[in-house]
Amino acid sequence: MKKITLAIFLLQTVLSFEQSPAIDNPSNQNDKIDRYIHDLMARQGIPGVALAVIKDDRIFHKNNYGYANLEHQVPISDQSIFRVYSLTKPIVAVGIFQLVEEGKLRLKDKISKYVPDLPKAWQSIRIKHLLSHSSGIPDMAPIPEFKELSEQAASAKVFAQDCKFKPGEQYDYNQTGFWLLKKVIEKIEGTEFSRWITEQQFQAPCDTAFFSSDSRDIVLHRVTPYFPFTKRTLTIDHSYLQGTYAHAQNGLNISLNEFIKWNDRLNHDKFLDQKTKATMWQPYPYTNSNKVFTYGWDQRVVNGQVSYGFSGSLVTAYRIFPGKNLSIIFLSNGLTQFYDIEKVINDLAGLVMTTD
Repeated sequence: MKKITLAIFLLQTVLSFEQSPAIDNPSNQNDKIDRYIHDLMARQGIPGVALAVIKDDRIFHKNNYGYANLEHQVPISDQSIFRVYSLTKPIVAVGIFQLVEEGKLRLKDKISKYVPDLPKAWQSIRIKHLLSHSSGIPDMAPIPEFKELSEQAASAKVFAQDCKFKPGEQYDYNQTGFWLLKKVIEKIEGTEFSRWITEQQFQAPCDTAFFSSDSRDIVLHRVTPYFPFTKRTLTIDHSYLQGTYAHAQNGLNISLNEFIKWNDRLNHDKFLDQKTKATMWQPYPYTNSNKVFTYGWDQRVVNGQVSYGFSGSLVTAYRIFPGKNLSIIFLSNGLTQFYDIEKVINDLAGLVMTTD
């Protein structure tokens, strides 16, 4: 009965709860976006959302909805920290291209140049294959099979498996590749991956952007994760991987305000110059696939506009539309019913573009 009552309360709350007002958007688009998010949360059983839409270098819409913690009725706020899961990967891609721009790394470099003792079949794999998910190497997935393994045990597990195809042939989403990119960065920079990324992109030390692949860690203001994976209903789900080896795969934790700052730096060429960004967002030429994917970023076309972004564990998504100077950041802490999070970004972009 308590579970049923909680579920009903959640659905009622997401329809009515609303926090900080949007900025620089006097039109009724603000209300339309709020209604869309309320309806989405009610339909899919989403506990909490933090959303930002940035248009022409100004905050077009920013709002917090629902709860960071259902049991204690803690609302989502500007202090809320979200684990973004695989949305970490575009941040890693930016880091790799920072090294490329500095002349410390080339996309065509073999990873064996930086990572020793790789299996013989992995010797021809290059940096570009890892970023484009075209390496063909075995995947550090599913996560439950790796969560209790040390880095040494996890690497031994994938090293013992056969490669799926020749490098560059096709897209095959892969966690192992980003573990290797982490090791490449650490070899070149001589420091821990998480420290380097934070210093390069978030002005460390930073308590609103940091790395943890363990949702069991006690972190001030971090939202509670809720998923239906174990009981097919909304439950607390503290997913984890042992140690730090998965940080480049799924380890970034960040507040919405910090993500907005990161987006601003990316847009204003603080991380990469325009030429390097154009290279990063160039579709990878797979030899045996029509998949459209760039170097670490998914490419999608919405209303005739090319966009680049990624999502994480069905709950977080980010997309940038360079031609419209538009960025959308969607952060949530769970779901009850599965849905297409990329369609959510498409729908929000459509609402905003109608004002142009």
